[in-house]
Amino acid sequence: MKHSALFPITLIAFLDVLAFAMVMPMLPFYAQDLGATPAQVGALIATYAVFALFSGPLLGRAADRFGRKPILLLSQVGSLLGFAMLALAPSLVWLFVGRALDGVTAGNLLAARAYISDVTAPKDRSAAFGLIAAAFGFGYLVGPAGSALLSSYGHALPLWTATALALLGLISTLVMLPSTRPLPSVEPPLPARLLFQLPGVGARLAQWFAFLIAFSLFTSGFAMYAERRLDWDGHAFGPIEVGVALAWLGALGLVAQLVVLRRVVARFGEARVVEVSAVVAAIGYGLLATTHDVVLLALALSLAGLGVSLLRPALLGLISNAVPPSRQGLVFGVTNSLQSIALILAPLVAGGLIHVGWIAAWALCCAAALVVARLIAPRGAVVATAA
Repeated sequence: MKHSALFPITLIAFLDVLAFAMVMPMLPFYAQDLGATPAQVGALIATYAVFALFSGPLLGRAADRFGRKPILLLSQVGSLLGFAMLALAPSLVWLFVGRALDGVTAGNLLAARAYISDVTAPKDRSAAFGLIAAAFGFGYLVGPAGSALLSSYGHALPLWTATALALLGLISTLVMLPSTRPLPSVEPPLPARLLFQLPGVGARLAQWFAFLIAFSLFTSGFAMYAERRLDWDGHAFGPIEVGVALAWLGALGLVAQLVVLRRVVARFGEARVVEVSAVVAAIGYGLLATTHDVVLLALALSLAGLGVSLLRPALLGLISNAVPPSRQGLVFGVTNSLQSIALILAPLVAGGLIHVGWIAAWALCCAAALVVARLIAPRGAVVATAA
């Protein structure tokens, strides 16, 4: 593993996600300041995912052709301009355009993952993806807290701070990140849909989508679930209690990805880690269906958090190892698009179930998606190390 290359890409990923995590908690309030209705706020949040759905494979293919660094720079420029538009917005239309621009250029994550595949051996990729996941987790811990602190000085300040962080990430990429190019491919360009037909790849991508559905169902519904199910000190769970619960998940994820992941992958292999982690996380989500107190909540979240934190990087390692170097960008572009689909569909399902009072059904759907992910695992190991 080339640690000299992993440090800058980890730092850059942290800056990118920190900027994003500062924007998202403030965006609904900022949009309502400009006259947005709740429905418009929902549409605004979905705008990024809708545009990223279509841009992902295109940016991934471009990353395979032109290298990872140019696509990362393009994506960072898009985020920088998009955040600046949010901060300067005189009307709601500007907010939609800013989120659309960020979605069209949403190649930060796929470029970072493809970059990791270039600078790590197949056996080290899950650990490297775990390092990036830890950087993302830390960004999601610090970002919302920073946004809440800065928002007391005005709703625009977190947006300007995110813009400055995006600029810092762009400069860091230009100065610190060595360029990489994928190995030349002797094969013709592959349409994204045909990736699903490659040996072992389709099943792993299907597992990834099932995992994303479970995780997106949980993240989009947990606050509403906690408000309706749980009490603390004589009152229903509110933003502070939900924030503490999610911070616990983030802290647990950091420990799992930095300390546990490398050891369990080295001992059992990625495929076994994915299988067991999916079951552990499913049990955790399933326990939420019967949870009415903080003790059982802590147990459920601990199981779910541990399982998810190990599953995500191990599964990404399997996906990366199943395709040749010349198609790493494409496959991670597809994973981005699948994530966008999950981010569009899952909140609708979670909101609908909780709206009609089917709270236990929401938790069981989270668990069921992970059971599906476990059941559709391919047989045998597939490793593609040549174009």
